[in-house]
Amino acid sequence: MAKGNIASKPADMGSQKAEKKKAEEEAKINQLIVFNLGDEEFGTEIGQVREIIRAGTITPIPDSPQFIKGVSNVRGEITVVIDLKERFFLPAKKEIEGKHIIITEQEKNLFGLMVDEVTEVLRIPETDIKPTPELVTRIDRVYISGVLTLEGRLIILLDLSKVLSDEELARLTEISKRHHTAAQKEEQPAEVQTTEPKEEKKEQAKVAMAESG
Repeated sequence: MAKGNIASKPADMGSQKAEKKKAEEEAKINQLIVFNLGDEEFGTEIGQVREIIRAGTITPIPDSPQFIKGVSNVRGEITVVIDLKERFFLPAKKEIEGKHIIITEQEKNLFGLMVDEVTEVLRIPETDIKPTPELVTRIDRVYISGVLTLEGRLIILLDLSKVLSDEELARLTEISKRHHTAAQKEEQPAEVQTTEPKEEKKEQAKVAMAESG
């Protein structure tokens, strides 16, 4: 009997450790800022957000990419404001003016991310965040840290450090410029050639001079 009791202890200890680990994982609570972009819901960890402000005066930057709205003064600090909907080329059923700006600091640079609206702050267990499935959104999966399903809603979690990396912003600038140039070309009507070739015009000019002489 004694031997049986001793043999059962390791199994009991293993079960207790597993339960403790599970409890610790469930105790990890993530706080998420949830916001709308077009027809989709997004979120980001609250630790990546410095503050949330209402959209105010933004000074445009000449010759900047379309997704860069300009700069704004936030409590005495110059902040580059980026329209996230333009940044990801997201469509919308109707035009919605950005209502909120999410202020984030990346690599000692301050950015303001214009979104349609910040809707809530969620506290959810870390275990509720799942890997990103295929074809969940038009956004490249490299910028997504996971997804959350909540009462029929799908919330896509963005990693702002990847969205706003120096390399990524440089690449996006070039992409945006190409899109802008292509759009301008489509808007311009095709040129109709109404002038005659230069050589013919020269000959006609010589004939006219000879006749007048």
